[in-house]
Amino acid sequence: MVGLKDKYKDYFKIGAAVNVNTIVSHADLIKEHFNSITCENETKFINLQGEKGKFNFSPADKIVQFGRVNNLAMRGHVFAWHNQSPDWLFENTNREEMLERTREHIRIVGQRYNKDFYCWDAVNEAIEDKTDSFYRQSPWVRIIGEDFADYVFRYAKEILPDTDLYYNDYNESIPTKRDKIYEYVKGMLDRGVPVDGIGMQCHWSIYYPSTDLIKQAIEKYAGLGLKIQITEMDISMFAHDDNSVYKKPTEQMIELQANAYQEVFAIFREYKDIIDNVTLWGVADDCTWLDYFPVFNRKNWPLLFDENHQPKEALLRIMDF
Repeated sequence: MVGLKDKYKDYFKIGAAVNVNTIVSHADLIKEHFNSITCENETKFINLQGEKGKFNFSPADKIVQFGRVNNLAMRGHVFAWHNQSPDWLFENTNREEMLERTREHIRIVGQRYNKDFYCWDAVNEAIEDKTDSFYRQSPWVRIIGEDFADYVFRYAKEILPDTDLYYNDYNESIPTKRDKIYEYVKGMLDRGVPVDGIGMQCHWSIYYPSTDLIKQAIEKYAGLGLKIQITEMDISMFAHDDNSVYKKPTEQMIELQANAYQEVFAIFREYKDIIDNVTLWGVADDCTWLDYFPVFNRKNWPLLFDENHQPKEALLRIMDF
């Protein structure tokens, strides 16, 4: 069959989150169907600098080399996030010291991969979505302040002037969270912060969100005049509060998922002048983070290829246009 990336060559790049194992076990699938990759975990702060001043680039370097050899575009992920950051970053410090630690990390990582990652998720998930609060009360906010993202973007742009920088978040299509994200990014733009785009993670399910909400979110963010990327897409077989367990997906689940992918990819094509990358958070159903979240060790089947790396009905649907 025609590769997914080839079918969409006139629309946007098709990406996948990969790791040091899947660039081997899923190499053929990646090379045939994807032209963009994101390190699933290997370029997160804790994996690059788990101990202060001691960098471990080996896993990330393996993925970068895979991308170079196979001529794949590469997204960087992520400079500042409340998860998967080492404890030392937030210990025995104050605002100025933590800003310096952040800047130095971005400098070393950015310079090493200057020619490899064409964009970076500079800041990840800074907005609260579980309460009426605006900012997530993370160590970044507690130690640096509510303007911490301003510094992250400015440091990154100083070090990587030709690299696009994204604000990346989930629940991006839920109206209350959507509006907070919009105001957050607009505020940075009004202050002259160099934000180049918004990353819509798109961790969705076969039940939610609706196509209307997705369109409304894209339109809202497009109003800021920024680039938009779909950065971590998967469509879970389960609603977020559903604790059910199945040995295999039912025919109804398979149909609902195929229909959901078909509908959202039709929307992405409609907005191809705004969206320039659609990245799936994984390659195939045998290796996905949703097998461990929110229900640990429950099999989920959220991607376009099954556990045997075969095309699913969802893939056939998004290829049929």
